[in-house]
Amino acid sequence: MARFVSQRDYRFFQHINREIVSDIIDVGVILYKIINDEVSVNIYGESTSKTRYRGIQLDAALIRYTKQQPSGEDGFGFDASQQEVEFRFVRKLLNDVNVYPEIGDIIKYNDNYYEIDNINEAQLIASRPEYSQSIICETHLTRKSGLNIEETHI
Repeated sequence: MARFVSQRDYRFFQHINREIVSDIIDVGVILYKIINDEVSVNIYGESTSKTRYRGIQLDAALIRYTKQQPSGEDGFGFDASQQEVEFRFVRKLLNDVNVYPEIGDIIKYNDNYYEIDNINEAQLIASRPEYSQSIICETHLTRKSGLNIEETHI
């Protein structure tokens, strides 16, 4: 059945995805991109400071919180700093604003900042690479104090 999905079918799926994510769900996030030319590195090739672009408003994201596990063996509850969240974007919507999330970028959502740890692009329609549908960003909660970003006022 997978070989019978045409380009027209793929465009239809993209249209439906855009409509659902943009018009119905409509969850906005801000993506802060790293300026690679201004990153200073030490003798080991590790960055000592990261300069970031001004935030880019993305109005179409799906957000999935992963299940938290109790921290440590003490059993005193959850560690809020270990919160992991998946941000899912429709590829076509990101192409429209000419932006692509990368590892190390920061996503602001609900007054919290999440650093991207991994990017997954393996969500394909009909198992065909040319019909890539979404970009999934695996992130973790990070502190604002260590970030060098410019706030955008919406």
